[in-house]
Amino acid sequence: MKLSLSGRLFEVDYRYCELSIEDFVALAKDIGYRGVELRRTQVSPDTPPEEVARTGRTVERAGLEVTCITARGVSLRDRETFGLFRRYVDLARALGCKLMKVGGEVPWLRKAADYAAGYGITLAANIHIRTPFETVSSALECLREVGRSNYRLIYDPAHLFVAGEEYGPGAIRKLADHICYVAVQCPKKVSPKQGSLFYKGFAYGQGLPGEEGTPDLASVFRGLRQIGYGGWVSVVEPKREGMDGRQLARLFYERLIRTIEASETPEEKT
Repeated sequence: MKLSLSGRLFEVDYRYCELSIEDFVALAKDIGYRGVELRRTQVSPDTPPEEVARTGRTVERAGLEVTCITARGVSLRDRETFGLFRRYVDLARALGCKLMKVGGEVPWLRKAADYAAGYGITLAANIHIRTPFETVSSALECLREVGRSNYRLIYDPAHLFVAGEEYGPGAIRKLADHICYVAVQCPKKVSPKQGSLFYKGFAYGQGLPGEEGTPDLASVFRGLRQIGYGGWVSVVEPKREGMDGRQLARLFYERLIRTIEASETPEEKT
């Protein structure tokens, strides 16, 4: 499995990123990440072509990959949103990115998947609370309804954890044929006075991998090993108060690398 760093760690209120592309990519490379997931606040269809090209060169020269972009604000439902989606496909192509997160209505998702397939691009939905992809069963139903081999799933155990769903090996086995990417963030069950997110009777703040009250990522990586997953694992933790984003990016990398290595079988370690 390969670790990717999302610009979300440096994103302020979905408005801008604290780090320039150059500094963000340099940080990811210095820590040891092998890819970067770019946010709309870093690059978008409205970014001038010369800046998009510069971003692509910056990532390539660092020896990294653009692992995913999100068509944020695009819910495919008509010709207008499909036109914006096509601009995101052009952006992905310019960046050499083969995965794009997008949602919308089933007929338009089918049309979008067929269009993206012509460029070797995979589209994906994200496991996420308060959406049709909140549970394992509902995610499977939605994926089957779209019915396109290049419309797949971004597996986010944190959202299943908050939804009160099983998110370890059992859930992963059920979704094995659809998982193309894994997103990692670390909500922590806290007292109501400490919470910033409230869902299904529980309060959540932000924790670190391995802390009590957070998702059991060791079981997640064991489950991913069991299905033979060797793809990208992206750190999508949101920016937090009281901790520098650079420090947070390094802490997540170090803890996830240890957890991934611990999930290896004896044969893999030899």
